Amino acid sequence: MFERLKKLFTISSIKRRVQIAFLSLILLLCFSGAMSLFELERVSHDTEEILLASKQNVDLAGDMITALNEQNDAMIYMAVIGGELSDIAPHFRECESSIKRLTLAVDRAQHIMSSTATPTATDSLVMFTNRINTMAKAYINGEIHSAIAADSLSQMTPHSWYVESYKPEYVNVSEQITKYMTGSESTLGPDVNRLSHTARRAVIPVFIALVVMLVVVLMFYFFLRHYLLKPILRINHALGDYLRYRIPFDENIACRDEIETLRDRIASLISKLR
Repeated sequence: MFERLKKLFTISSIKRRVQIAFLSLILLLCFSGAMSLFELERVSHDTEEILLASKQNVDLAGDMITALNEQNDAMIYMAVIGGELSDIAPHFRECESSIKRLTLAVDRAQHIMSSTATPTATDSLVMFTNRINTMAKAYINGEIHSAIAADSLSQMTPHSWYVESYKPEYVNVSEQITKYMTGSESTLGPDVNRLSHTARRAVIPVFIALVVMLVVVLMFYFFLRHYLLKPILRINHALGDYLRYRIPFDENIACRDEIETLRDRIASLISKLR
């Protein structure tokens, strides 16, 4: 059974062996090239996703910063400069509008992060945003003025309230927005790691193909040297010795396949010339 299987998979022709060797190299190159192109396409796709996510984060952080700064400007005008607290005053309406836009932008950032590996990354941003919006609403609703007027012993004024209470919260929210845009709060960390792994996978098939090709080439060199070049050189040397010195042709030269046929025919021709 083993001998039958051996004969079934034994190639008895040098021509077929050479063809199969070169065909194997071509197939290996095509396979490694196709795998590399596939992985490079994934790298390109992941790069586009990262760039889009980066632009989305930057735009969203820009919306948050713009809304926060507009709210802060309105609060400075009303609390520090002493602007009118009326729903028809432009700074009053600007403060209301900025509160809504800041809330929407932060909620959107929280929704984006909820589908990532770090869904709690924006919790601090949401907490500080809610606190500063609550303070701003309390001011434009007159609650801060009422509290100051009710406490006759307090030295608090709208100006000192802004400096001591509102401004630190404004700084905290600004820092959280900056962390979201540039720090570990961003959604880009996992995407960048995935891109790195994908790029590594794109190189691996080429590396494997080069290693296998080197092994195949060495085996091919050994095959040509052992089964083709050495027998031909020995046949050529034995034929030369016969033609020059009439030394009997060596018919026991180890050969296989077509080289063996060539040796036998040369030996047959010499025997007929004697």
